[in-house]
Amino acid sequence: MKNLTRINVAADSEIVKELEQEAKKKGYTMYAITNLALKSLVKLLKSGEDATTLEKLVNLYLLTKSIDTLPVPLWFLESVIKLLYEKDKKAYTEFCEAAGTQLAIFLKSRAHDIYELIKLYSDVKGVFPLKEFYISEENGGNLNIRITGTGFSQESTECAYYALKKILASYDIQVIKESISPSIISLTAKYYGQLSNILHADNTLHTT
Repeated sequence: MKNLTRINVAADSEIVKELEQEAKKKGYTMYAITNLALKSLVKLLKSGEDATTLEKLVNLYLLTKSIDTLPVPLWFLESVIKLLYEKDKKAYTEFCEAAGTQLAIFLKSRAHDIYELIKLYSDVKGVFPLKEFYISEENGGNLNIRITGTGFSQESTECAYYALKKILASYDIQVIKESISPSIISLTAKYYGQLSNILHADNTLHTT
C-alpha cells in the first residue's frame, strides 16, 4: 500500500465544489482525482515546463478533439506542401484556401469576433505551433497583423497565408498588403468592424 500524506491545500471554493461534483459524476474519489492531477503536474514540472502549461494543454485538447486532428510531424507536412506546390501551383493554392475556409467555419463556432479569436489563441499559446499573433492599429485606421511560426519553408508559409486570408475574411478583415517570408506573415489589413471594441488603450491587441 502506498504511503498517504494528509495536507491542507487552499483552493478556490467554487473550483473545489465543481471538482467534487465532476468526481462524483465520473465515479472518482477526491483522493483519486487529486492524485491524478498532482501526478500530471509533477511530471510536467519535472520536464522543465511551467505549471500553466497544463491548462493550455487541456485547452488545446478541448479545441482540437472535435476536428479529428492527428499528430503529424512538421517535416512531413512541409514535404507534402512543397511537393504539391512544385507539381500544381493552382491546386496548391486551392488546397490552402479550402483549408482556411474549413478552419474559419470551425473557429467562428468557437470565437465570434476577432477579440475572442485572440483570446482563443492566448488560451493555447505555448503549446500551439504559432509563436506570435499580434494586431495593432496604424494611422488611417488600418491594421498591422504579424504572425510567426507558420512553417519553415516559403511554400508552407504562403500556404498558411492563403488559409489565413480566408479566416480573416470571416472576421470582416480584408488584406490590403502582405509580406511573406519563411515562418513570418506580416499584413496590412482593413477591419470593417468597430476597432474600439477590440483594441487596448495603446491601439494594440496581442498576446506576445
